[in-house]
Amino acid sequence: MSSSLLLIVSIFFSVVGLPSCFSVDQQYEECRSPPTCGSGPSLFPNITYPFWGDNIGKPNFCGQKEFELSCEENQNLTIEIKNLTLRIVSANLSDKTITVADDSLVEGGCPKIWEFNGDDRFALSPKTEKIDLFDCRGNPRPASSLSTISCQESNEPQRRYHVFESSNPPLNCTKAGEIPMLGSAKNVLLQSNGSNQALRIALGKGFELRYNIEDKFCQDCTDSSGICGSESRSGTFRCLCSDKPHKLSCKINDKG
Repeated sequence: MSSSLLLIVSIFFSVVGLPSCFSVDQQYEECRSPPTCGSGPSLFPNITYPFWGDNIGKPNFCGQKEFELSCEENQNLTIEIKNLTLRIVSANLSDKTITVADDSLVEGGCPKIWEFNGDDRFALSPKTEKIDLFDCRGNPRPASSLSTISCQESNEPQRRYHVFESSNPPLNCTKAGEIPMLGSAKNVLLQSNGSNQALRIALGKGFELRYNIEDKFCQDCTDSSGICGSESRSGTFRCLCSDKPHKLSCKINDKG
């Protein structure tokens, strides 16, 4: 065997025999990649913790159980909160906020009367306010109505909701409920001077939610170049590192 061939064979077996520590942990790799939903730009940065979703390429160990996302029709990210499907409009992980919109409204349906004031996961952010919707029987458009929205659910008669500048609508109008809206969009709506599309446009901008997670462990993890995640079965926090998952951080003294 020539010396050059011997050198090639030696290098080959040296590479094959490299220890497993040179391979990157699969969970770490999966959770560092951006979520996939359609061909457009991602609404999230590469790391989405605590959010995850099987059909966006983020297994459950990439996040926490309560923060599951879905990709609807291969183009829209959604999250379900209190039995209402909300479309993700934007996200700011550094501020722990997401802007969402009623998915049925975006599709042309009726706005859902959503009596929500917060739970263990989410709270309405200071940028979100509420606005009253009124149902005015027998009157398609009261003179004092700022804006209306006409809609129809399947197999149901058409509905029409109105917004008034004051909380004292005409006598034939009753309050249907209140829904959240970005404060900035509400201000524009209240100055709309009777535009028919103003209410639908304002609702389409969505509203902002602030999410709550215990992030001390997550900060320690990211400070050690890890990715925050969880144990698949128990949901217990795990710091995903390039070698393997650890309990709290990727430091050598963390035994995992």
